[in-house]
Formats: sequence, structure tokens, C-alpha cells
Amino acid sequence: MQGSLSQRFGFLLAAAGLGLCGYAGLQWYQLPRYSEDDLKASAELNLQLDLAREGLNETKIDPEELQQRRRQVTVEVAQEITKQRRQLWSWLLAGMALIVAGSLRLLVRSTLSPR
Repeated sequence: MQGSLSQRFGFLLAAAGLGLCGYAGLQWYQLPRYSEDDLKASAELNLQLDLAREGLNETKIDPEELQQRRRQVTVEVAQEITKQRRQLWSWLLAGMALIVAGSLRLLVRSTLSPR
């Protein structure tokens, strides 16, 4: 009975890994492809929202400070996109690790089990 439980656990690990890889792959496929214009538009929109939240507009702020804020917001937008991609990559790697662990468990169990 213990052998079958060990086999089930190996299959469960591999199935969970396959599911995680499939989910991460689907999410990766559905990620939008951002162009430079998209990034600039998003950064500009976020900048306008930040200024409105602070009760400022572009005429009330120093042009150099406005440029500095614009660069900062652009960096934040790019970092958020990178963060999303890294998270999906880590899910994909975790899924692959589960597949390998489950497969190794099945392989070791089948080669070491008495016949």
C-alpha cells in the first residue's frame, strides 16, 4: 500500500507542476507587448494623476522638477512591467521543479521497489 501512496504523491507533484507551468505560460502569453509610445503614455498618465492628487498642475511646478518626476514615473512603470514578468518566470520555474521532483520520485520509487 505504501508503494502506491508514494506513486500517487509523485504523480501529484508532477501534475501540480504541469498545472503551474500551464497557468504561468498562459499568463505569459496574455501579457501585453508594450511599445515605447505605450510606456511614455502610461508614464504621462501616471504623472498627471500624481500631480492631480497633490493638487498641482504643470504650470505650478518647476519645469526641471516636472522632468525629474516624469523620469521617476517612467522608471516606476518599467519596474512594474519587469516585476510582472519576473513573477511569471518564477512560477514557470517552480512548476518545472515540481515536474522534475515528481518524475524523480516516480523513477526512484520504480527502480528501488522490490519486484
